[in-house]
Order: sequence, then C-alpha cells, then structure tokens
Amino acid sequence: MPFEGIGPRAGRLIAELAHRQDRAWYTAHKAEIDALVYAPLRALFDEARPLVQRFYPRQEMTAKIFRIHRDVRFSNDKTPYKDHASGVLMVGAQQEPNRAAGALYLQVGPEEGGAAGMWSMESDGLARYRKAVQDGRRGAQLEKLLRPLLAGGYSIVSAAQLARAPKGVDPAHPRVALLRHKGLALDFPAIPRKVRHARGLLAWCVERAREVAPVVRWLLEVTA
Repeated sequence: MPFEGIGPRAGRLIAELAHRQDRAWYTAHKAEIDALVYAPLRALFDEARPLVQRFYPRQEMTAKIFRIHRDVRFSNDKTPYKDHASGVLMVGAQQEPNRAAGALYLQVGPEEGGAAGMWSMESDGLARYRKAVQDGRRGAQLEKLLRPLLAGGYSIVSAAQLARAPKGVDPAHPRVALLRHKGLALDFPAIPRKVRHARGLLAWCVERAREVAPVVRWLLEVTA
C-alpha cells in the first residue's frame, strides 16, 4: 500500500506497550499495532528504498523492519518489548552486515526520530576508521562533510565512546572527539510537526538521507 503517514495513535501504542511490558496487552493489541505502526513503517521504507538507492550507485541496499520484541538472552534486563518500533535501509553487502551502514533509520515511539551512519563498528572497521580520521587528507574531508550538517541541526552519536583518546592517539589530536567514538552516526534534526503524521514524512526522510549520504559513503569507503 502507498505510504500515507504514521498517525499519532502509533506512537501512543508503542509508548503504552513500553510502559506496560505485558504480553497479554500486546496480544490484545497486536493487530492494531501491526496496522497502525508496522504497515505504514513498511510502506515508508518500500517507497524510500528506490529513492535513497540513487545516492549509493552500484551499492546493495536492503530494507529491514525490526521486531518489537527484545533479545533478552544475554541481557540482565528481561523486559520483553522495546520502547520503539523502527526500520532501516542498509547499504552494503548483506553477507557482511558488520561492513554495512544505515542510509536511513527511522523510529516511532516516545522518542521518534531518524539517523544514518554506522552506529557501531567491529574492531577491524573501527581501526580503519580511526586511521582515516587521523590521516590529514581523509580526516579533513570528513570534517568538511560534517561541518554543514552539524550547523544544520544534526548531531553525532554512536553505540559507545571512550572517555579519552584511544590508546596510541595524541590527546591533543585536532579530531580526537571523532576518534573517541566506536561508531559514527548522525541523528537527524527533529521531525517537523507539519510532516510528522503525514505523507510528507517520506520526502523529509529522503531529503535527510540525501544530505548525510556523503558521510555514509565516506564511512563505507574507509572501513571497507
């Protein structure tokens, strides 16, 4: 079906599920969650995929909608449900997910928003990233790509970051803040109210994906 927006009820359903963490409540509301949350989320990514694909010539792209159930096997937190519903367009080889990057990530729930980049890097990719950031030419190129995005409301995020410079890196390095991250993703600016629950959200997401694509392509290149 065509994407027509993700209504306000969707966020309220996910917020209530996150608060209740109750399997019986989820079972009773599953059909509504599927219809109001997951169906429009899938529709958005289905329509966005060929549009975002243009920013990554000759690259594989895969859409993935994440389950609302948490993987609690190795976690001390045994709450069964996430506090958000989300999906991502991954660019990169499917058989090497650790070398892929998010061209567009979107989540629905109490904290809604979008992002793109590499949230987390495996040790070999992280080593390549840090080598590139320390390189005079490549590091300066990344700074140049990031500068207008950060000025325009984007922010750098990652799965984790060190409290100080990585081992062997000069604490006074001009890009030490980037080197401390164990990934590099960009949180999008806040979703405008006028498109939040409308079809316009699709165009807004695609435009944000276009703006961050040079950074994501840089990451894919240096971590390969």
